[in-house]
Amino acid sequence: MVVCALVTSGCFRQPVPLAILPMEEPKAAALNLKGIDRYHAGEWEASLASFQSALRINPLLVEAHFNAALALHQLDRHKEAAQHFQRAGELDPENQSITGSTLYRNHLGVSSTLERHLSGGYRY
Repeated sequence: MVVCALVTSGCFRQPVPLAILPMEEPKAAALNLKGIDRYHAGEWEASLASFQSALRINPLLVEAHFNAALALHQLDRHKEAAQHFQRAGELDPENQSITGSTLYRNHLGVSSTLERHLSGGYRY
């Protein structure tokens, strides 16, 4: 009963790509947004290419690292996804959208057994 409540209450939602405001890096923000659109269309390779292009403009763009990790996860490239998840967490350790993400926690091996079980995930 508690497990059902946790799952249905959204405790283990699938993470979504993160957008940024275009004030400081308009080109990187536009590429990140293009990647988000492609991600939602299920175009994992194309979304990854957009996120990587944003990172070439600004390698410290937290959201693009997180988003690249999500795309890499969808492509079953988990080792690379873990590297981008780790970098995103290093750049913004207080960002709960990142560090609280089940995929982030599963890829970095910090999720609990219960969390992995309920999310259908595992350590990659």
